[in-house]
Amino acid sequence: MSVRRWSCFGALTAGLLVGGLATGFAVADDGPGHKHGDKHDHDQMKVEKKIADTLKKLSVADQKLATAQRFCPMMTYSRLGADGAPLKVMVEGKPVFVCCKGCVKGAEKGGKDTLATAEKLTKASAVLAKLSAEDRAAAEAQKYCAIAEGSFLGSMGAPIKLDLKGKPAFVCCKGCTAKAQANPAATLAQVEKLKKAGEHGGHHGDDKHGDHKHGEAKK
Repeated sequence: MSVRRWSCFGALTAGLLVGGLATGFAVADDGPGHKHGDKHDHDQMKVEKKIADTLKKLSVADQKLATAQRFCPMMTYSRLGADGAPLKVMVEGKPVFVCCKGCVKGAEKGGKDTLATAEKLTKASAVLAKLSAEDRAAAEAQKYCAIAEGSFLGSMGAPIKLDLKGKPAFVCCKGCTAKAQANPAATLAQVEKLKKAGEHGGHHGDDKHGDHKHGEAKK
């Protein structure tokens, strides 16, 4: 092959490679302008729409209460409306919503503890709603502070997002920051443990953090 022909071949090959790479990225990203994470965002939008449609089955007043509470007080990672219409339970004369029939008896038996958990969930949900969509989703997936056991993120004001070894970790207040940063590996391990608890259905609501105050890390 002549030098000229080889040069043309090389130019053509380079052009095909560049074009192929560009096409490859386009396919991977589902088209021009598509960003990594868009599919996740789309799936999340579908989930939110499903929940919104499910909650519409409730009365307007109950929709407002269930939307504000957002999570079941017995299965604290469980979004109300994600698995069918939530059930309203009267606990000591006050309405509380649970995710399913299996939580009704426990909620009634819990009495004041159930009410306290529901109130904290409502308060935390209102605070987390002020975060960016990405941070809200991450905080809700973690649910609890990585340091103070049982403390709902958002129940003590806006949670603090830490960058530990390039990974995010949320704590409930400034008092927990130093401890989280002192042992990044342990903190990140706890974050993963909390997230996995949610992936496996969560657990019965139990906020053991009543003695924790702003500015104080739990010892």
